[in-house]
Amino acid sequence: MKITKGKVIGILGGGQLAKMLCEAAKELNYKTLVLDPSEDACARFSADTFIMANYDDKEALKTMAELSSVITYEFENVPTLSLEILKELDAYIPQGNRPLYISQNRIREKTAVAKLGIRTAKFKVVKSQEDLKDAITEIGYPAILKTTAGGYDGKGQWIIRDESDLKEIETGKTECILEEMINFNLEVSCLVVRGVNGDVITFPVGENIHKNGILHMTIVPARIDDELKKEVEQISKKIIENLDFVGPLGIEFFIGKAGEIYFNEMAPRPHNSAHYTTDGCDSSQFHLHIKSICGEKMDLPKLIKNSVMLNVLGEHKKYIENFKDNENEILHIYGKKEWKINRKMGHINFTGNQLNEIIERAESLYLEGK
Repeated sequence: MKITKGKVIGILGGGQLAKMLCEAAKELNYKTLVLDPSEDACARFSADTFIMANYDDKEALKTMAELSSVITYEFENVPTLSLEILKELDAYIPQGNRPLYISQNRIREKTAVAKLGIRTAKFKVVKSQEDLKDAITEIGYPAILKTTAGGYDGKGQWIIRDESDLKEIETGKTECILEEMINFNLEVSCLVVRGVNGDVITFPVGENIHKNGILHMTIVPARIDDELKKEVEQISKKIIENLDFVGPLGIEFFIGKAGEIYFNEMAPRPHNSAHYTTDGCDSSQFHLHIKSICGEKMDLPKLIKNSVMLNVLGEHKKYIENFKDNENEILHIYGKKEWKINRKMGHINFTGNQLNEIIERAESLYLEGK
């Protein structure tokens, strides 16, 4: 189904991803309607229409269904109930709720990918202290325990290096997954997009560096050989095609010591690690998200400049107060009201010809602010 230009795209969720989706939609001559429960939603003033309501508000969802030609979501924790209500109202949601259902639970996610023959870390379900002891006996140390639902940027995760760590963890309050801790060289990610018309494209593979469990920077192109990049792209296409997902899918991988590729996790939405595409590629992830769900043709995006995306957290406010944009250093601020520690407030895209110089420029920003 092709959506006519000028029609309304409904977006569930009003965070920074929705804000950037609204901006891309406007450039592509679509209108947007955002539904979010927060009066301070980042996308409130970027959308053509904003509905402040809970995600399960039936009247609000009815209005959304009536006014929108197509509906999408900007984060993976939108309640699947919202989509079920919208479907009953005959709303057009090309992505459906299956990507949410799978990605909202780490057990379902890992199981679905492993069934495709794609390598993952060893994992076990943990619902009790006894389960945890049995799982650690099978998987061994070191391992990482994660809640199966929720949790992000290092939250809801516990590293278990030995028996003393095991004794300090309480289980039974929520379902968890115990994963083997992979000894990897680096982490990479790939944003793959599948259109309702069958097009499948991948953005250039990025290399991710984390600090305290939060993405610090993404370096593009990733510093791995071309064969590995092609393999990451092929695996990403295999996942989105075989799981029959439509829209964007951000996938994170570990590259092992011998060059082996491990699936880590995925999110059916625009991805933090692909924010570089706004300034480093000829089409951004947000433009191709819109095109994918509206039935437009998607051309393979090209990297036009080597790029480094640097996240700006709440504690970095003093470092960027006097920041000045230029052709190769562009600041994107999300408009969140309160600058909290470890909260993602924006990002900076650094671009140029020499990758090492760009990385040094990005790292020096915080050093200069100290």
